[in-house]
Formats: sequence, structure tokens, C-alpha cells
Amino acid sequence: MITRIAIACCLFLGFGLAANAQTQQTFEYGGIERTYYLDLPADLATGAPLVFVLHGYTSSAWVIRNYSGWSTIAANEGVAVCYPQGTLDYNGISHWNANMGISTTNDHGFLVALAQHLQETYSLSTECTYSCGMSNGGYMSYSLACNHPDVFRAVGSVTGAMSQYDFYNCNPDEVVPIIHLHGTADYIVSYNNGVGGGTWGNTGVPEIIDLWTGMMGTTEVYETDLPNLEVVNLSSVEFFRYCGAPGGQEFHHYRVSGGGHDWFGVWGNQDIESTELLWDFFQSHCAGEFTSIEEEPQAEAELMEWTGNGLRVLDRCHLRVFDLQGRLVCNWPNASVGLVLPRAQLIGSPLIQAIAPDGAVQVVRVH
Repeated sequence: MITRIAIACCLFLGFGLAANAQTQQTFEYGGIERTYYLDLPADLATGAPLVFVLHGYTSSAWVIRNYSGWSTIAANEGVAVCYPQGTLDYNGISHWNANMGISTTNDHGFLVALAQHLQETYSLSTECTYSCGMSNGGYMSYSLACNHPDVFRAVGSVTGAMSQYDFYNCNPDEVVPIIHLHGTADYIVSYNNGVGGGTWGNTGVPEIIDLWTGMMGTTEVYETDLPNLEVVNLSSVEFFRYCGAPGGQEFHHYRVSGGGHDWFGVWGNQDIESTELLWDFFQSHCAGEFTSIEEEPQAEAELMEWTGNGLRVLDRCHLRVFDLQGRLVCNWPNASVGLVLPRAQLIGSPLIQAIAPDGAVQVVRVH
């Protein structure tokens, strides 16, 4: 688990405790010298993934690097993590121009060029390059998914949404997987109404989900109430996994009921770790672990039942256990009648699927 850091925040701006931040680097694009930070593990392998982490409105690359915990992911998982710096908008505020008309900055071109530069310079994977961000950084990540899915192969948003232009004009040649974390009590980027209008848009999370799952062609949705580990924060988390798309794309949504405009796990809700979920999602995509609907049997059956101590197998079947990100973590091709999976061993594995020899299926959700 990523170590939680106690910090304070103000609107889009978070203030973190910095330790050993790397030297700011420069990259010229369009005649403008842009800056970024880069975490590179000492033993970075050829073809390693690359993740862009985009700060929020008014914030900075330095700030999000020091509160998000992505440096830990870089060091422990062998991934390159880039934190680019936005430019100033017409009001002199640092931002990302996700087709919002608040500046003339070409952030799409800059981020694509920087990604390609880093891929070439450090021999990073072109198939495992991703973007995620906080608030306005989430807006920009969605904008990259609409306009440059050939470069950014999956994206994530924490408390962000889509600009008015992007929502009504998003028509990518390829639809990439999406992960979105959002609080229902977010009073800056509303869960149901976005920013409320203007070029930032008034599109809520449910409409964004409908847009992307429609483009993906998902046919299945699984809902899971995640364990409420920190009751004192007065919020809880529901996980929605939209899957079954012919191309294998998935949309993962973590709805934080009662949650605010936060990078969850650092401040606000402590039941989930935003950075860990984002990385697990990207890593799953890179490993090719998302499956298409043709691989999922659809018939229903009674192959398992709950007892007082766990889940008992009623008929011979193929048993599969999935974790919170929808990844296969346990697999029994020939589970025998009477086998019991203790409840304590299923914590963190909310979906258990049993498949009979004739293809019939039963799915049990663990709460």
C-alpha cells in the first residue's frame, strides 16, 4: 500500500512535504521552454511504462509530485513517471488547456511531443504510455484520450471531468480504457454538473460514463461496495466496472459517496488510494488483462452458496476470484464439491465467478 501523507489542501492546490525532489528539466515546444519533473528508477528496464501525472488548476508539477505518491510507484514498480508543468492562462493561473479557450497554449501538442521524446530517450514503451491527473489534470487526460489515443493508451481522472468542447466533439479513432475517481460532495467539479457551464462544461460523471461506455460498447457492469475502512471520514466507496466491450476496453469508476475534491488516500476518503488504483489499472492494461465479452460465459447457475464461514462449492466448476481492479487473482480449474473458501481469505476480492462444464455461470459479490 502507498504510505498515506497527512497534508492540507485548498481548492485545486495541495501542499505536500517534499523530500529529494528531482531537478526540474526543460523541453522546448512551439518556441516555448516548458518544464517537467521525471522519476526514473535506477534499474529502469527497456520498454518500461511511462505515466504522465498532471496537476490541477492553480497547482504545479512540484506539488502533485510531492503529495501523490507516484514517486514510490516509480521506484517500486519500475515505471517512468513524468510531471509536466502547465502554463498560465489569460488570468495568470497555471492550467491545462483541455479545449477550454482559456489560453492559446497548445498543451495537446506539447504533451504528445514530450511523451515521444521520453519514449525515444529512455527506450520506454509506446504501448504502455498513460496520462492521469487531478481536477484540471483529469480534464486534460480526457482531452488526450479524445485526441491522441495513439499516444496515451489509457487515461485516469481524479475529480476531473470533460470540457464542453471535448464532451460534444470527442470522436477518437480508437477508444482507450478509462478510470475515474470522483466524490459526490465535490463542490468544485460537481459529480452531476461539472463546473456548471461555460467552456469548462456542465457534464457530470454519469454522462461521461455513458459517453465512453457507449463508444467502447460495454455490455456488462458490476457494482461493488468497497470496505468502509475509515468510518470517521463520513464517506464510502462504490466500485463500478464496465466491461464486455468487443475490443476489451473497460471503464472503472470509483464513486466516493460523501467525498470531496480530494486525491483520495492522501486527504479526504481513506478507504481507497487514488495513486495505487490508477497504477493498478494502467498496469492491468499493459499486461493485457482486460478481456472481451466473447470470453465471458453468460448463463446463470447455482454453483456456490454462502455458509456462516465462507463460500461453498455446490457443483464441480471452474472457480475464478477477481480483485478490486477486476484482475484474476486465484484460479481453480477443477473446484470440487464441498470446497469452502473462507470469508477472511476473500477480503479485497469482491467478485467470485464459477463456471460449470456446460458453460453456465454464477457470480457472487463479496461485501
